Amino acid sequence: MKRRHALSLIGGFTSFSGCRAEGREEVLWRGILFGIEVSIRFRELLTADAKALGEEAHALARKKEAIFSLWDENSELRRLNRDGKLTAPSQDLFKALQLAKELHQKSQGLFDPSVHSYLEWLKAELAEGRDPTSAEKKKRRSLVDFSQVQITRQSVTLPPGGELSLNGIAQGYITDAVHDFLKPRVSSALVNFGEYRVIGQRPFPVEIQGTQESLMLDRALAVSSGSGQRLTTISKENHLIDPFSGDSPPSRRIVAVEAETAWLADALATIVALGGEVPPSYPGAVVRSWDL
Repeated sequence: MKRRHALSLIGGFTSFSGCRAEGREEVLWRGILFGIEVSIRFRELLTADAKALGEEAHALARKKEAIFSLWDENSELRRLNRDGKLTAPSQDLFKALQLAKELHQKSQGLFDPSVHSYLEWLKAELAEGRDPTSAEKKKRRSLVDFSQVQITRQSVTLPPGGELSLNGIAQGYITDAVHDFLKPRVSSALVNFGEYRVIGQRPFPVEIQGTQESLMLDRALAVSSGSGQRLTTISKENHLIDPFSGDSPPSRRIVAVEAETAWLADALATIVALGGEVPPSYPGAVVRSWDL
């Protein structure tokens, strides 16, 4: 995920601040998912109700984390990468892969989950003190082609040597799932499960990398940056890799995208961060970028 901290996922935790009985409008629920802090800011809700809803939302998200995680060796995605084929994929994995395929096609291949195989290879080479040549990198990038991944309701099959990461879409996908769960139950809330999504017609201020604020109104927001996430202390590459060139965008570049859904904002932020543009199919997306 794009803003991962070095935390281990041992179990969810929650904390709360404020309640209507104390004259405060917002109640804040916090937890952990994918090794990062996640939160829900509830409005017009008692603390006990916010706690119950936050825990239910977190349980829902944890089930989906068990599908997409690259750190859990028993996740569906890890098993797919290990075995090269996964039979009977879950509805969530199938849907996320279909959305990724849509973005891959509409971005002319710039959004490519199969770049994970190249990224893991490069990390291993650098960790061993080897700096691969341009020819070696080019040969390894020949494995990067998401169009070669076969996706059906019955199975998902990778080409030889292929591996996938859905880090460019999974946090947004889970944020949307939490949003959809909460929307019939609350009038106003800000979901932050890796990406942001607002419930209701009242805006929320959102701080981005400590430098910008966005007031979202029933929208989603995602941020992409390679800042602070180099593969090694001396490498130029970070976790964002152009599947065609193998290069990373400048680490000081920050991209923020607003869209109707968090999965779309998440994926579009990755595309723009890599130097691409929002495909014409998504005219409602709003992009802002700046350097730290």
